[in-house]
Amino acid sequence: MNHRITPEFESIIGASRLESLNSHPSSVYGLDSELNLSYLNPAWFQFAKENGGDVFINEKWSLGRNIFDCIPDILKSYYSKLFESTLNDTEPSNISIQSEYECSSTTTYRRFSMHIYPLGANGFVVVHSLVIEEPHKSRSTEGLLALVEDDYLDDNELILQCANCRRIKNIKHEGRWDWLPKWIEEPRPNISHGVCFPCMKQYYSRNE
Repeated sequence: MNHRITPEFESIIGASRLESLNSHPSSVYGLDSELNLSYLNPAWFQFAKENGGDVFINEKWSLGRNIFDCIPDILKSYYSKLFESTLNDTEPSNISIQSEYECSSTTTYRRFSMHIYPLGANGFVVVHSLVIEEPHKSRSTEGLLALVEDDYLDDNELILQCANCRRIKNIKHEGRWDWLPKWIEEPRPNISHGVCFPCMKQYYSRNE
């Protein structure tokens, strides 16, 4: 599977670094100084394909799109501070590392760590490294015995899914997010993404 890159970003990182990123086993993307997607490595597309997200990736994570058009609104402040602090880092050897986050599939539990490598004032290279991958342990069966779509539809007929842990918000029970493998394997067309309170508290609270 081929990489995608803008001519401007290719000139910034150079042939040697591009070859290294193209062979990197982790999912990698590059951002220019305006935080527009400028590079996606082969592993990025391979991971998406293996997890049924290739259509979503092609539609939402295309070259030229701003990174803030690709992430949930609730996380924009967090990532804005993260990129700003990395860009302003006075030690070139430093990297900014986000806390580990969950991104699981129907059958597999996964945790990743995001590493941000600044390219001076020219942008960033962002690497998502797999930390843990194992079959799901016992999960709550909430919402599985009697799956009623109305329990998950908000006033706009949308279903809210946590972008980290993939659980679905149950609007009939305050604070409850259900693990629904059926809707992860076959996403509903009216799914919207946010972040549940447990994930927000665990992964994104330090910069808030």
